[in-house]
Amino acid sequence: MARISTYGIDAKPELSDKVIGTDTAAGADLRTKNYSLREIIDLFNQSNSLSVADQSLFLYQSDISQGRDAGTISFVAGGGVGASFSAITQVLISKTAPGDKSVAQYLPLFIGKDIILAESGNINNFGTYKVASITTDIAEPNFFLVTLENYTSNGVISLDGYYIFSEFVDANSAGDKNFVFNQAVASATWTVQHNLNKFPSCTMALSTGQQGYGDVTFIDENNLTITFAGAESGKAYIN
Repeated sequence: MARISTYGIDAKPELSDKVIGTDTAAGADLRTKNYSLREIIDLFNQSNSLSVADQSLFLYQSDISQGRDAGTISFVAGGGVGASFSAITQVLISKTAPGDKSVAQYLPLFIGKDIILAESGNINNFGTYKVASITTDIAEPNFFLVTLENYTSNGVISLDGYYIFSEFVDANSAGDKNFVFNQAVASATWTVQHNLNKFPSCTMALSTGQQGYGDVTFIDENNLTITFAGAESGKAYIN
């Protein structure tokens, strides 16, 4: 084999280009083989070897007739190829990411946060959402049922694509975050989970159209209660 320094330099590599490596699989006898850059990228995706602290990567699974696979994201009823990102309200996400890495304790940290769901191979296919809830699915306890509220989107779900699930901050959004709590059933105590990571101000508007006055108790930076003299319904504007 010639010295590496004698080979020409390709200033513009392509995904179909080949590199040389050693096959260490059992029975391969350490044979020298070539691999395309596309195959190497697929390996990284499948094993989640390039994971980033605030994101996880999942394979989209449309056919669930034989059950859901670990490391996948899918619709509750399966299918969904060609579905618009703007139409996504719920997905099932494996508690195990590709590469057999558990995310069971990690994913619930996204509750109440803004996230982006984007196709790894085509980043123009994406949706940004608020994560309304993440709960263990009753029928399939190895998966989380994730409820999403769409902000912006572009494109559709692709067959066998890998999708990034990551926290997202819109640099164009102005002002501080806020939260609107709706108390539909009259109650003397409103329990509010706002997930704003601060001790916010609260303005109450009763269903009668009057401003409400209640005692606000901060449980922590993400939860509070509002106590009225009697049962009330309405909304609380948390800023």
